[in-house]
Amino acid sequence: MNYEHILIAVNLAKIDPEVIERGVSIAKAVNARVSLIHVDVSHVDSVAVLDEVDSADSMQKSKEALERQLQTLAKDSDYPITNILVVSGGLSYKLQETVRKMDVDLLVCGHHHNFWSRIVSSVRELVETSPIDLLIVHLDE
Repeated sequence: MNYEHILIAVNLAKIDPEVIERGVSIAKAVNARVSLIHVDVSHVDSVAVLDEVDSADSMQKSKEALERQLQTLAKDSDYPITNILVVSGGLSYKLQETVRKMDVDLLVCGHHHNFWSRIVSSVRELVETSPIDLLIVHLDE
């Protein structure tokens, strides 16, 4: 298969450049577009009632800081990055939504192998729900 648009999911809480490197190496081989995404699972992106304007400002500042981190990673990637996205909500749902909206045909994400990932892992849900090819990069703890 010749991939045309690769979406690389980046966990900015625990950045591992190997995930980006692996996605970019595939993109270089097939001349695909690359987008980076971070899903902030700590905030809900739906219609929510905010008690204070400060909460909205705080969420916006947090999103802008995350976008700056992704932009830095994009600059360091040695490959043109088409889109940089920071979204909030459920990981699996937001990745599926982005894949469909942006016509992505390969999703690249990392998976840390440790005690907690054996108990609670988002990778299993991604494997079961991803509508496209999925590359899971094995990351040592």
